[in-house]
Amino acid sequence: MKSIGAVFLLVTLATLGGCATAVPSMSGGALTPRHRTDLGLGGAARVPLGDLRDPAVLDPGQSEYRYAADAGGVVPMAYGRYGLAERWDLGLMVSGATVRAEARYERVLQEGTTRKALVVGMAPYGGWIPDRDRSGRGGRVGFEVPFVFGAEIGGIYEIWIGARGSGEYVFGDFQIAGSEQRASGAGLRIGPVIGMALGVRRVHALVELTAAYEHWFIDHAGTSLDRGGFVLIPGFGIRFRF
Repeated sequence: MKSIGAVFLLVTLATLGGCATAVPSMSGGALTPRHRTDLGLGGAARVPLGDLRDPAVLDPGQSEYRYAADAGGVVPMAYGRYGLAERWDLGLMVSGATVRAEARYERVLQEGTTRKALVVGMAPYGGWIPDRDRSGRGGRVGFEVPFVFGAEIGGIYEIWIGARGSGEYVFGDFQIAGSEQRASGAGLRIGPVIGMALGVRRVHALVELTAAYEHWFIDHAGTSLDRGGFVLIPGFGIRFRF
């Protein structure tokens, strides 16, 4: 019943999500223990900087591709993870209108009161881009590889630091010159991530920050809209372990 409830909650969060592509990793300092389940609830934000800011600010009247597809903002987030074996877990996250699946592997460096490990993952994701102020709609697919060093101290405090790299493809019909026209774009993203968790036994509060560089190669009705810049993705939440 807990698993069914978790899936229902994730689907519900997906229907409530906004447009921002804010997907945190919420790695934690270690994998979910074997045959245990983690359920996290919270939110995330996307803060584009420089040339990645909304084109309504930088380029009035131009294509609204980035305004619709890569907007800033805050979205609800929920995730679930299950410990499959001693060194593997599986997870599913819904953040705004994006759904990400993941498989993670852990290499333990130190056991004891202070536990240290390296965690690497594979995370395909996809989602939809709902209409935002009649700017257009579409979809996205991508693949991410996170890699972190994590430490867990006495089951109370966790910290993780590492990097996230991903590639993404976005497509849809977006406004340009007053009419919707087909557009597509490919993007690359890489940058560091750091986070921490504090709690007791089965309940922890988590905060995390990703600072990534993005570059997009976009074609909208024959117009090149290639852009690059930095984006911040803070995330926060409460994790329950069953």
